[in-house]
Amino acid sequence: MSAAKKQKKGIILAIAMVIIYVTVLVGTLNYTGVIKLPALKKANVAQKKADKKTKRGSVAKSAKAAEAKTGASTTTTTAPTTTTTIVAPVTSQQGDEGLQRLVKMYEAMDSDQAAKIIAKLSDDDAVTILGKMKTANAAEVLASMDSQRAADLSKRLGLLTQ
Repeated sequence: MSAAKKQKKGIILAIAMVIIYVTVLVGTLNYTGVIKLPALKKANVAQKKADKKTKRGSVAKSAKAAEAKTGASTTTTTAPTTTTTIVAPVTSQQGDEGLQRLVKMYEAMDSDQAAKIIAKLSDDDAVTILGKMKTANAAEVLASMDSQRAADLSKRLGLLTQ
């Protein structure tokens, strides 16, 4: 094999390795939340809409079944969609796991949407959630809020960390 062919194969191999490296790096950064890439494809959007429709019908059934099993109470409120909340006795460990899960959900949301939701919570709940969030995510959420509400929560967060 001539030197030119070897050099050409070496260049192709180097380019392939760079492409693989960049793909893995971007995938890792997206997975860890360092960067946000749009992950929805048109097929996935249609599937999620179909899943939501089937889920709405089964929520009431599963709430009744859970109430029968645990003896917990359920409440249903009517808004644009029906929301069912199951209230059951929670241990401290379950509460911490649930809070961590909730914090991760808020961190995964768009900061504007998370700010709208957190702004409607009580000060204590908002401070608890923001206090457990990563600093960068909490900063984005506070920046997206009404300035007065963000200032009030910032004061409470400052007192929390002292």
